[in-house]
Amino acid sequence: MLTWAVIVMTVTTLIVLYLGWRLIAPLPVGRKRKITLWLMLAILMYGHRITWFMQRSGSKYECLVCDSIDWVGFTFLGFISILIILMFVRDIPRLISSIMSSLNKLFVRRSKRPYFIEPDLDRRRFMLNATNGALFAAALPLTGYGMFNARREPAVVNSVLPVVGLPEGLDGFTIAQISDTHIGPTIRSGWARMVVDAVNRLGADMVVHTGDLVDGSVDGLKEDIAPMGELHASHGVWFCTGNHEYYSGVHEWLVEADRLGMTPLVNEHRLIDTGRGRILLAGVSDYRSQRIEPTHVSSPSAAMQGAPEFDVSILLAHQPNSIHEAAKAGFDVQLSGHTHGGQYFPYNFVIHLFQTYVRGLHLHEDTVLYVNTGTGYWGPPIRLGTTPEITLHTLKRV
Repeated sequence: MLTWAVIVMTVTTLIVLYLGWRLIAPLPVGRKRKITLWLMLAILMYGHRITWFMQRSGSKYECLVCDSIDWVGFTFLGFISILIILMFVRDIPRLISSIMSSLNKLFVRRSKRPYFIEPDLDRRRFMLNATNGALFAAALPLTGYGMFNARREPAVVNSVLPVVGLPEGLDGFTIAQISDTHIGPTIRSGWARMVVDAVNRLGADMVVHTGDLVDGSVDGLKEDIAPMGELHASHGVWFCTGNHEYYSGVHEWLVEADRLGMTPLVNEHRLIDTGRGRILLAGVSDYRSQRIEPTHVSSPSAAMQGAPEFDVSILLAHQPNSIHEAAKAGFDVQLSGHTHGGQYFPYNFVIHLFQTYVRGLHLHEDTVLYVNTGTGYWGPPIRLGTTPEITLHTLKRV
């Protein structure tokens, strides 16, 4: 966590310096006003980090204004993230041009230069402020739409999971999957209830949550997570841990999830006999959970160990990268989340550099993998280029 905190604060500092240099410094206002703007920028960028770490610390202390700080801070961070991308599109070509011009001058003899023209600084400042205004005007509606898209009722995505040799009795068996709900700073009980109602309306045979249930301690989120206890399905509600459970007190959350009726599976399995077929349902801890909890080494093979006879095996694994070990262990299906599909532009493209499987249905060796793009969101309440998702899977005999 210390390493992560250092990275977060370093990136935040670089963002503050860049924005101050390109947005505040060129403004045609006095020094006092510029200092005030610098301070406001710093407060907005650093302020909500305090509540973020407080909520992850497991402290019982409740800050009365934390929610307001989080909403302002995370929304501003989302807006700034979009604005910075637009600024980079403008600034990087100019930076490259300046570097090439400087290099060119190094190889041109001064005697061959007829004269030097000093840059028109006033014109440059005017153009910079004008383009800053235009970029602001573009980023604001994008942020507004992204917030609407992130907060709306998640879309139901229908998915067919083809399984070779599936018994006829299990053909058509349905599984409702939610993932990455991230109940915490800006996602509270009202949103959770909306999701629970949407899932229950599907009438699925089974409900699964593939990790990142929360962002915060049990003490701080017990009331907000309560609607999850109303999820119901004839063959149970199941849960596997995501990386954010380990940031938020995994052992306490395993107890709380179980109390709510969401049976956690940590490198273990259960046999579900529907009367028309047998499903081996297994779950693993997060792919990198051992970094925080050494006893939770994610292991699909351990989750399969000692399994009785079954007709189809399904693994709940938060991160898609578990698919390599899941295929070796012989699972027919893996259900995952974690990626959020990149959540918002341009990260929905950048994420492909870090994840082999980002969204939707894939076949890895003989194992079918489905990656849910996330029912909620993390950090900024924004989705651009992705949509929040509840997946309704149907097992299909092939």
